[in-house]
Amino acid sequence: MKRHWYFFIISFVLVIASLILSYSSMALALILAIMGILLMGFNVFERKEVSAEKIVLLAILTAVSAAGRVLFSSLPSVNPSSFIIIMSAMIFGPSFGFMTGALTALVSNMLLGHGPWTLWQMLFWGLMGFLAGVLKKPLKEHMWFRLAYGFVWGFLFGWGMNVFYVLSGYIAEPGIKTFLVACSASFVLDLLHAGTNLLLILLLGNGFIKIFERAAAKYGLKDVPIKRE
Repeated sequence: MKRHWYFFIISFVLVIASLILSYSSMALALILAIMGILLMGFNVFERKEVSAEKIVLLAILTAVSAAGRVLFSSLPSVNPSSFIIIMSAMIFGPSFGFMTGALTALVSNMLLGHGPWTLWQMLFWGLMGFLAGVLKKPLKEHMWFRLAYGFVWGFLFGWGMNVFYVLSGYIAEPGIKTFLVACSASFVLDLLHAGTNLLLILLLGNGFIKIFERAAAKYGLKDVPIKRE
């Protein structure tokens, strides 16, 4: 059996198990479901024709993104991680953006502290990068779209983490009201995240695009599916 089928089967089993367990343990069900989604994302990247240069670049950008998060950890929600994830996905594609986002959370939390929240951070930063790769054409062509994307994702990331907070067993009576209360409590932090994304994209976005495009052109760093027999 080919290796990518193992990833698919394991991911499928985790998602099905999460649906079964959702009736008895929502927290465990969500963890299993997210693990399944992350494995699917890793499988997509593994199926690409990944050069040594691209692996090195992924490692460098992940390290820079994680280091930026750790460096600014004393300033809640103010860090360059989301900006780097979005910029890398715009040039190198959805799977690269997903990997950069997911690995940023995994690596940075080695210093900031791991927990059940790590999987959620991996998921939402991964989705941020993946969607930026899918929308790379309008993002590269329109500054206003880049600014809006970065700003909106500052809130979406925070709301996603609020879902984790409400549904992962920390609240005795989870529900819509509890989620709205959590969102209102995190509004300032989410606004800081969104504002940081907007400011970095406005000031540094065009420069990063030019640098990444030169690297992509020089080393042929594009998503290319592997031809399998």
